[in-house]
Amino acid sequence: MSEVPRITILVTCVGGRLIYDVIKALREVDDFAANIIGIDADPESHGRLLCDRFEVLPMAEKEPEKFLKSLMALHEEQPIDVLLALSEGEARLVSKHRDELIDLGMRVSSSSYETVITMTDKLLMLERITQKGIHSTPFFSVDSLEDFDHALKELGYGSRKVVFKPRRAAGSRGVLIADATHDGFMTLLPERFCGTGNRDAVLEAMAKEGMELNEIVAVPYVGGNVFDVDCIAKKGQLIDFAARRRQLKNPLWPTSTGHKVDLRPDVREYASQLCKAFSVDGAGDFDIAVDEGGKPVLFDAGARFSGSVGGTLTAGGNFPAQLVRSLMKMPCPPMAIRDQVVLRPYLTMAEIPEVNETDLL
Repeated sequence: MSEVPRITILVTCVGGRLIYDVIKALREVDDFAANIIGIDADPESHGRLLCDRFEVLPMAEKEPEKFLKSLMALHEEQPIDVLLALSEGEARLVSKHRDELIDLGMRVSSSSYETVITMTDKLLMLERITQKGIHSTPFFSVDSLEDFDHALKELGYGSRKVVFKPRRAAGSRGVLIADATHDGFMTLLPERFCGTGNRDAVLEAMAKEGMELNEIVAVPYVGGNVFDVDCIAKKGQLIDFAARRRQLKNPLWPTSTGHKVDLRPDVREYASQLCKAFSVDGAGDFDIAVDEGGKPVLFDAGARFSGSVGGTLTAGGNFPAQLVRSLMKMPCPPMAIRDQVVLRPYLTMAEIPEVNETDLL
C-alpha cells in the first residue's frame, strides 16, 4: 500500500467552541495525513492541544498587517499547504491577499475578495441576490432615524416584527427585533448586544450601547425553520452541500445547541443559486430560513464554513477533509450524508498529539 501524502493544514480560530469536530474531521481520513498548525489570538485556547503545532496570532480584524506578517513568517518557517479560515475577519483578510498567498504555495479556503466582501455585507448580499432574480425578503438600508422609521412603516411594524442588524457583524451581535407588543427592551443574549423591544425601547437601547443609526439593514422577521448550510463550490458551481435544521432554545444563540440534518431539495437548489450568484470558490456558509410562503430565503452568509460544520461528520459529511481534497486537486469521493440525523453538542475526552502531553488545560 502506497504512503498517503502528508498535508500541512493551518486552521484558524482553534479556540472555537466546536473546534474539536473540525480537527477530528481532518484526522479521520485515510487518503492523507494532516499535519495541523492551529492559530488563535488567545494563548490559552483549548484547541491548541489538538494541533501538532500552535501559534498565537493577533485578531485579523484588529491587527490585519501584523496578522498577515505573522502568517507569512510562519509559512516561511513551515510551508503551509492549505489555509482554512474559520472566522469572518480572517476570511476577509485572506481573500484580500488571496493571489499573493496562492503564489506563495498556499491553497486558501476563501473565495475572491469581491465575493467575500459581498457575502459578508448583509446589504450587498441582499442586493446581489435580488439583482440575480433569486428569492429574497424585502430589505432597507438604514443610515438615519428617518430611514429607521421608513423601514418600520414599509415592513409592517405593528402587525409584524422588524429586524435591524449591522451590515457586517456576525454571531447575532447587534441584532435588534422591533416588536410593538413589547413594553420595554429585553436582552436575548447574555454576553452580546442583542434584544427585542418596541420602537422607542430599541432606539433607547441602541443609544445606551453606543450603537449608531448607520450601516444597518432592516428586514422582516421570518419565524420559520432555519437551516445552517455548508457548501463547497468551484468557480460558482456547487459541489458538496449539507443542511442542518436548527433546533435551538434561543434562535439567536451564536453557537449550535442542536441541529437535525435536513437535506431538503429546495434548500439545496437555493444554495446552488447562491453559490453561482456570489461566484463562491471554496467554502460557503449560508443561513437560510423558510418564509411564510414556504420558500427558502437568505438572511446571512459567510465565505467560510459554519462553526458547527464538524457536526455533519456524525452524519457522514466530512466537509473540512473534502475541502482539503478539493484545494489539493485530489480525488473527491461523494459524501454519503445520512438525512434526518439529530445532533447535539457534548463534552468529550479527546486524544491529543503526544507532543502536547505536558501542556495542561
